[in-house]
Formats: sequence, structure tokens, C-alpha cells
Amino acid sequence: MADSRSFGAADEVRRLAREGILAEEFRTADAERRRHLRAGAGAIAGPLLFLRLTRPLELRRGHLRCAVGLQGLAAECLDRYHHDLDAVLDHLFARAVTPIDNLEGWLALRLRPATVDGYRKRRGERGAPQRPRVPRWLADELGHDSWRLELAVAILEWSGNDATAGSSLWPLTSWAERRAAHTGDHTATEAVVSQEVEIVLNAMRRRTTWYEKNVERPIGRKSAPVWIPSRSADGTHAEPEPVVVALHERTDALLNELAARAIELLDIRIGRGQEPDEAVSEVLHAVFGGVPCSDGLDRTPDAGETGPEQVISLIGDPDRLDRIIAVVVTLLSRPPQSPSTENDGSLDRPSERWEG
Repeated sequence: MADSRSFGAADEVRRLAREGILAEEFRTADAERRRHLRAGAGAIAGPLLFLRLTRPLELRRGHLRCAVGLQGLAAECLDRYHHDLDAVLDHLFARAVTPIDNLEGWLALRLRPATVDGYRKRRGERGAPQRPRVPRWLADELGHDSWRLELAVAILEWSGNDATAGSSLWPLTSWAERRAAHTGDHTATEAVVSQEVEIVLNAMRRRTTWYEKNVERPIGRKSAPVWIPSRSADGTHAEPEPVVVALHERTDALLNELAARAIELLDIRIGRGQEPDEAVSEVLHAVFGGVPCSDGLDRTPDAGETGPEQVISLIGDPDRLDRIIAVVVTLLSRPPQSPSTENDGSLDRPSERWEG
């Protein structure tokens, strides 16, 4: 039923266009009548827009699934398509003031200027400049570096459009590709581009009012990205992967914390003159034996000793305890080292630290 109404509305739009009164009819129509005419015009312009503009654009972006058809458009790409379609319809109802015999041909010639006008109008509504340019003072701040100037324009363009970059604020992957094409350097990663974005933003912030107007305010009007759940094999929504820290990671984190506490106490005790043999045994038993009993409740009964329990078992062996004491004394007798050299990788895992 809805399709037949759309086709009927499309025929009426074609008739009004042939008579040269489409724009006037739309201007004087009430809200219900306007919805009827827009539905008819959309049935005509929509497929044309997708074939002439949307599909080539999605192919250039590498969105092969989106280029198949309207049903395959991702959420963000579908939003962009609807924005463009609204712009084309606004253009049609504002300019169809003379007889138009071939409405599809008339629209085909006006798709690009109509969507460009719509894009600029949306930027204006967001408070962003319609044609971003780098002012002279900003070029001076950036040292007239050609890539950073291009990046500044990209930041201004991105701030004022409707697009989002998933969970990231900036489209760093796309900009890394642009950087490679511009500079010829194909080794720069997204992290490098992120640092360059911060350099450009810091330069822009030198003029607070300008920055708030052209970057901060427009980008603050972007829609937050919406999480779209994946689907399981039967087509139902799949549950997201639980964010759970693995058991060995939690064990290592606890051992790191306890080892740091033990070293600190040993440093104090031995510094006061206590014998290393006595200090090491007392401190390790006190620190690693003082873990709450609830610590191992998430382990199965057959998991064996891990973490602090394993340390207590190790220091119960006199030979292993002697080796641990020797390691501790060596550690405490070393002079402080710089962060770049203090960890040679031999003590990365606390569980390896005490295996002796």
C-alpha cells in the first residue's frame, strides 16, 4: 500500500514538474500535502542519488557492502545518504519553477551542486565555516609546513561535518593514508598522526575565541557513536565479549604489589641492621602470608598453588630460601638505576621471580 502511494505521489510530482508549478504547489501546501510531495519526489530522486553519487562514494571509501544497495548501507553511511536526499529534495522544491519534461535528467544534473549546498548549510547550522581555510596567523604558528597546513584544513572540515570515527574523535586511519600520499612517508602510524593533530590543535588554541568557534563548538554537536551489537549464527543479537581480566594477569598484578611492599620493608629492616636471613624470612612470611583467604575463591580446587601461596611454599624450602635471600641482598645493594635500564626483562613476571 505504501509503495503504491509513493508511486502515485511520484506521478503527481512529475505532472506538477511538467506544468512548471511544482515549486509553487509545494510552497503553498500544508504539512500533510508537503509530506505527500516529498515522498513522491524521494521515490524519484532516491534511486538516482544512490546510483550517481552514493555508490561511487562508498566504493572510493572501500565500503563494498554499502555500495551494494540501500539495505546494505551502514548506519553512518545511511545517515549521510538521507542528508543528501533531503538536500536534493530541498533543491528541487525551491527551483522547479519552470516546466520540466524530463525530471530524472533535470535532477541528475543537479545532484552534486544540491548535495554540496546541503553540506554547507549543515555546516553553517553547526556553526562551522562552510569553506575551511587556514588563516595566516595559524600558518605562521605551523611554520608553513605543507602537511600540517593540510591537516589543519582536515580538522576544520571534520569538526563541522556529521561524520564520526567510531570510538575515536578523529579519523586517524584516513589521515595516516593522506599523510603517506602527501609526504611519501609510508612508515608513519596513527600514533604519529595523533601527535601531529595535537600539535595543530595546540597552535589553534593560541586564539581561544577562534578555536571555540571553529573547532570546539562544531565538534561538540557531533552525535555520539552508537554501539551496534553483532549477531550470532541464528540471527539474534550476540552478547558482547565480557571484559574480564585473566586469572594469570590478576595473579601477576597482586605479586607485583606484594613484591614491591616486601622490598620496601626489607630495605628498611636491613638498613636498620637486621640480618638479611632473618629479615627476608620474616618479611616474606608476613607480606605473602597476609593475603585474605578470599583471594583464591575464584580458582578451581584442582588448580594447585599459585600466587602468594606458591611463594610461601618456596620459602619453606631452605635451599630455595637461601637463593631468594641472595637475590634480595643483591637487589638492595644495587645503586638506583634510570628507568630505561632498571628492568632488563629478567624480572618481568613476579611468579618467575620467586621460582629460584
